[in-house]
Amino acid sequence: MRGKCFLLDFYIVAFYNECMKIKMLFLLILIFSFAAFGQSAERISNIIGESELTYAEAAYLAGVYSETVAEDASYADAASLMGLSDKADEKITLKDFSGLCVSASGLKCGLMYRATKSARYAFKELKARRILNAAADPSMTVSGRDALALFNQCVQKAEAGSKK
Repeated sequence: MRGKCFLLDFYIVAFYNECMKIKMLFLLILIFSFAAFGQSAERISNIIGESELTYAEAAYLAGVYSETVAEDASYADAASLMGLSDKADEKITLKDFSGLCVSASGLKCGLMYRATKSARYAFKELKARRILNAAADPSMTVSGRDALALFNQCVQKAEAGSKK
């Protein structure tokens, strides 16, 4: 009788050890995944804190959303992948950021934008949809906080339009 109990205890301990291995592996995977997403969150925090966004930072924001740019890519890499490397260090205007938002989010726009893909018509579309204020100036620079808010509104409108 004692031998059966010992054998049963051995199986319980072995099962317990196997469960602990799985739990530890899961914990390690969880820790590494938080570290991977921490870099992206840090970059977004840096973007939000900017008083004037550059083309490279805007390209990173749009590129990561559209999965054109990897989350661990540099701002310069994002700008070159999005075709903005010649203006990467310049401050982005509201008109150009509107064009970037519309193209990255896939927002359906009017006939003139579809025909020309011009940032000017993307800007006009966002004003017509009241995503942008009616008094917004296309040549003004965009802060990081405003850029993220504008980009989120474009994404929400695009997703709402695709569900119909």
